[in-house]
Amino acid sequence: MKTFVTSIIAAVLLSTATFAAPATPASNPTAITASYKAAVFPSATPSKLNVFVEREPGKVLVVLLKSKSGDLLAKQMINKKQGNFHFQFNMVDLEDGAYQVEIVSGEDVSVHPVTLSTKPAQTVTRTITLN
Repeated sequence: MKTFVTSIIAAVLLSTATFAAPATPASNPTAITASYKAAVFPSATPSKLNVFVEREPGKVLVVLLKSKSGDLLAKQMINKKQGNFHFQFNMVDLEDGAYQVEIVSGEDVSVHPVTLSTKPAQTVTRTITLN
C-alpha cells in the first residue's frame, strides 16, 4: 500500500510540475520526516491546494495554513489513529500573496511556501488583412 501511495504522489507531482511555478527556486513540495512524508501542490481545480500525508498512526498531526505574517488562516487536525490522508485547502477567498503550509507531528515540522497569484486578463486583439 505504501508503494502504491508513493507512486500516486510521485505521479501527481510530476504531472502538475508543468502547470505550477514554484514559490521560490529552492522550494520543495515534498517533505520526509521521521514520522511522516508529505506533499503539498496545486490542484487541477483553480484555487485549491492539495495536501497528501503518508504516515503510520501514533501521533496527532496538525496541518496549518498561515499568512506571510504568521496569522493562522486554516487548521486541519488529524487524530493519532488515522494513517494516510489527503485533503484540500480552498484558497478562493484569499488575496494574492505569500502563504505557508506548516505540518506538525510532535517534534517533526515541515514548512511549505505557497504563492497565490492571479493572472491578468488578456485582451483579445484581432488583425484584419486584405488580400
